Amino acid sequence: NARLVRHLENGGVRILLHGGNANFYNVGLHEYEAILEGLEAATGPETVVIPSVGPFFGTLMDQATILARRRFPTAMLLPTLFPSHPEGVADAVRRFVDRVGRPVVLYIKDEKYLTPAIVRSLVDAGMVSWIKYAVVRPDPAADPLLEALLEVVDPRLVISGIGEQPAPVHLRQFRLAGFTSGCVCIAPGLSTALLRALQAGQSDEVERIRALFRPLEDLRNAHGPIPVLHHAVALAGVADTGPMLPLLAPLPAAVQDRIREAATALLEAEVPAAR
Repeated sequence: NARLVRHLENGGVRILLHGGNANFYNVGLHEYEAILEGLEAATGPETVVIPSVGPFFGTLMDQATILARRRFPTAMLLPTLFPSHPEGVADAVRRFVDRVGRPVVLYIKDEKYLTPAIVRSLVDAGMVSWIKYAVVRPDPAADPLLEALLEVVDPRLVISGIGEQPAPVHLRQFRLAGFTSGCVCIAPGLSTALLRALQAGQSDEVERIRALFRPLEDLRNAHGPIPVLHHAVALAGVADTGPMLPLLAPLPAAVQDRIREAATALLEAEVPAAR
């Protein structure tokens, strides 16, 4: 984790979101506080760490008790569809915020998880730090849920949550505030450069950088975002990610070979940007 944090910081990244890719879903409560302490110790003074909580209510509230005595500005609620209901998720958010004393990051990954009206009520109550929007569409420009959400929530509160490929559409068309990325763990300088190019309206540069990320992103779409990134970070030589936690499992050797090739190429493209 310390090596990965240094790699990200060297690429200009100053907000570290530890969530699905970090597999906080499968972190035990007995090790949760030690992981938080390790992340605090690994980051520089200008870097903000956002850990994840949940997704289930009992775990969420126990983690809230731990977070209440630490100084993280917010935490992201990991989403789950079963067993959950939008009104129940909202109730859990209210209870978590009440216990931890600070707002939460909402992670909207599915249409049935939260409704725009419920999100608006939580935002109006001051319970939301920001929103990670990650509903995958065949065409990110055609997204009625995102359109409905932005009718009731300020776009400056919403972040594109699916990496570099849909980010240009989300930031240009929907005017979202930024984007999260998993492949940033391989090429943080390039990912930062993509954000700057989007902000500057440099369309050709945006497409050039976006194309560099595509081979690894395609593998993530085909074989699962968490295991592919887990292997990619190690196979590219960024940091040893160790064994994969159950309930996940390593990918076949042939797939890992393709991941190594794509991740290594992306890291090689990163060097000039990082410098």
